Amino acid sequence: MNESRYINIHGILTIFAGEPNWPNPANIFIIPDENGFSLVDTGCGGASGIANLQKGLHHWKLKIEQLHTVVLSHSHPDHMGAMWWILESTSPKVFIHRLDAGSALDPLKLDETFDIPLAKQCWAASGNGDVFQNFELLRFFEDSSCPMSAAGNLQEIREGDTLRLGDFEFEIFHTPGHSPGHVSLYESKKQILLAGDLVGKSPAWYVPAAGGVIAYLESLAKLEALNAATLLPAHGLMMENAKEAIQGIRKKLLQRESFLIEALQGGPKQFMDLNQTLIENTLFHFFPGCGIIESHLIKLEKEGIIKREGQQISLVT
Repeated sequence: MNESRYINIHGILTIFAGEPNWPNPANIFIIPDENGFSLVDTGCGGASGIANLQKGLHHWKLKIEQLHTVVLSHSHPDHMGAMWWILESTSPKVFIHRLDAGSALDPLKLDETFDIPLAKQCWAASGNGDVFQNFELLRFFEDSSCPMSAAGNLQEIREGDTLRLGDFEFEIFHTPGHSPGHVSLYESKKQILLAGDLVGKSPAWYVPAAGGVIAYLESLAKLEALNAATLLPAHGLMMENAKEAIQGIRKKLLQRESFLIEALQGGPKQFMDLNQTLIENTLFHFFPGCGIIESHLIKLEKEGIIKREGQQISLVT
């Protein structure tokens, strides 16, 4: 990123990640008050992620011991991996949606919310062998230099709750699709939207267990209905046209659906045929590719556009 990583945006102190793509840490947002400060997300738990948080706090002349509150947009390692380092120095209240609380307490449960069993099943059914049967999600995160961490002292939040952080009053919006308990925070007076992973340069990963593309589109519609002016994404820089950014992600999701329909117009296809058509990066064919494809197939099947017969997928004529 060429622009400054540390910007004061209407009183929100930012630590923008050096690069927006996984496995770089999510952006971290600091909200100071008379008692210390709050964090919205914490970044990765590896050495570079901790250094990113430390440098940001140093820039803003803050000490980790002053942290009293953490709000987690969801329980993924690039958003809460640094919790282990934080907990060595202080014990903040940690707010998270109840549907992500389980995996925040026990990261092994991320296997379920990332639909790893589904990916293994789809891969095995495609005849590609059992190369991924021993795949371990937490090991994948560690090998990507963004290990996961557990958190304690959890306070559950839900749709419609209001969090007072410093001079801000954020309304909580439950916005699943990428994660079952993903939340976005909206400050109506300043028209600032913290959209988490839902809005950025590209769509976030999505799988059926997290709500899939159906919930993702519904979440985008919920955010679009707000009167947001400034959008702060979890990955990438500030967006000054919130509605346009939200519409751009919707367009990309629906383009993926169009690509699948177009592929099926040439005749029935098998699951992995569609996977390889849509997911360009071969490293992602297994994960999150299988979950993304299945999300779209569930939607198209529900709408009566496709049908499945064994391993064959075809358009309804």
